[in-house]
Amino acid sequence: MTASGNDGKARDAKIRIGILGASANPFAWASAAHIPALRSLPEYELVAVASRNQDNADAAAAKHGIPRAYGDYHEMLAQPDLDMIIVSTGSAHHHQFVMPAIEAGKHVFCEWPFGTSMAQALEMRDAARAKGVRTLVGLQNRCAPIVAYVRDLIAQGYVGTLWSVNFDRANDQTARMAVSQAYVDFLEQANAGLRIMGGHALDTLAAYVGEFVDLQAYMTIGMKEIRLDSGKVVPMTHKDHILVNGRLDSGAVASIVMKQNSPTYKPFHLEISGSGGALIITTEGDLDPSERHPGVPNDYLIYGTPKLGGAFEPLSIPPRYRTVPGETPDTQPLNVAHMFQDFARALVEDRPGPLDFDHGVMRHRQLETIARAAETGMRQPFSAG
Repeated sequence: MTASGNDGKARDAKIRIGILGASANPFAWASAAHIPALRSLPEYELVAVASRNQDNADAAAAKHGIPRAYGDYHEMLAQPDLDMIIVSTGSAHHHQFVMPAIEAGKHVFCEWPFGTSMAQALEMRDAARAKGVRTLVGLQNRCAPIVAYVRDLIAQGYVGTLWSVNFDRANDQTARMAVSQAYVDFLEQANAGLRIMGGHALDTLAAYVGEFVDLQAYMTIGMKEIRLDSGKVVPMTHKDHILVNGRLDSGAVASIVMKQNSPTYKPFHLEISGSGGALIITTEGDLDPSERHPGVPNDYLIYGTPKLGGAFEPLSIPPRYRTVPGETPDTQPLNVAHMFQDFARALVEDRPGPLDFDHGVMRHRQLETIARAAETGMRQPFSAG
């Protein structure tokens, strides 16, 4: 492929990756999603892994067949043959690892949430702009084949004029199992209900049906305490149940309920209605509690009726919407691979990608708008532009 290097010159080469956050643990997100996704794409080469110490780095490199391992992140950044750094750590550490990668002149991927505050997001975006590096933020769900297919159905008039959208997004792992103190600290520091789940859910909804132009919001704490794996019960203080309703840029009305800690059997349910028909995107069946785990993907079903009052029928995603290689697994790596594929194309075409740090700042700004709406009890305008 021909890509723009960090010196701005076009070159024929793979994008050489150094990754922070991979481990020998198969359930770690970088291990379960990023590594198999990148391995399946001909545009990329996994060259190096860094961890908090050399033993962890060596174990990750051995597990995943990565040639070089570094117990010092800054030593990895100093390697001149690396083009891009993947920061796949806890959100509290994103800023501290992204900033030196930018300073080293590397292209940077950062998991969502893109920093723990708007101030951090702006600092990372502005630093990347000043350094002239390309950026990518981990809101990969909008890159899913199902999103592209449904978006095209709507654009082609399947539902007619869009009238209303109802979206229910739930996560229940902390509602049904004991967790570590470190995981509770992560949820609290990240304000997980709004910034993690909210950011992903709102970005996914926008990819399907467009952005809010004004909104109202309500946020509450449902789960006020949680049992640790040690048996100790500790308080939970972040808002874990969030309702947002408002008007979309199409003029349709929309509501979204996000439940960070909720024993539910439907993690994802989206209804899209219009003057000519409707679409339903939902998770398959009622998942057995033993199978619900952050690393276990949901299977989605699409039902549609192209006329008012018509019977709903199952719809299948045409194969053309899956643009990554056949060896890309259909599980966690699928959306991630499409995201990195889009990024590689943007490098070839010497243009910003659709999920750059500007996009991350915009989504942070929406979360700030939601928090303000909830605090004031007043409807708030929002512009994604």
